[in-house]
Amino acid sequence: MKTRTLRRSLAALSLVAVLPFAACGTDAADTAATSGSATSTTTDSTATDQRGPGGGPGGPGDTVDVSSVSSEADLVALVQEAYGDASLGLHRGHQPVEDVLDEVLQISHDELHVRMEEQGQNLAAVATDLGIDPQTLIDALVDSWSPAVDNALAAGSITEDQAAEYLDALEEAFTYRVTWDGSEATPTFSGIDA
Repeated sequence: MKTRTLRRSLAALSLVAVLPFAACGTDAADTAATSGSATSTTTDSTATDQRGPGGGPGGPGDTVDVSSVSSEADLVALVQEAYGDASLGLHRGHQPVEDVLDEVLQISHDELHVRMEEQGQNLAAVATDLGIDPQTLIDALVDSWSPAVDNALAAGSITEDQAAEYLDALEEAFTYRVTWDGSEATPTFSGIDA
């Protein structure tokens, strides 16, 4: 009897520890895998889920590792991911950029959820409400992912002109993500014209 109670308590504690992450863009498989584990992992704004480039960004967990980008195909996937996960509504999934949001907005993760989900604010409205120019947030997001463009340029996968165009594409994507009003369909990015 005591063993069963202990197991239920541990299961409940595991679920409580996982639920906030499930609401932020992990899928059921990721949640199930995490709930059975006692170890924790951390992500930063430049290293995301290790599924890697070409994994089909757009859904939870389908992210590009910024530090491993070396080809133009990787950059295309990265820019697409910068638009955010449309299935998450205004919240748009912030796991790959959470450190940047924390640094620039300087509010708790829970407060961000309240503002976006309960108050219906997009990231631009949250920033403005906090006295921060939304462009400051956009610039910080672009800066956090720009090393990927530098990596592809250093690998010889793109030219300097293309690098500038990919930086512009990242800015456009993050501008969309920050200012999204909740109704516009997420664009599909297929690369830049050579």
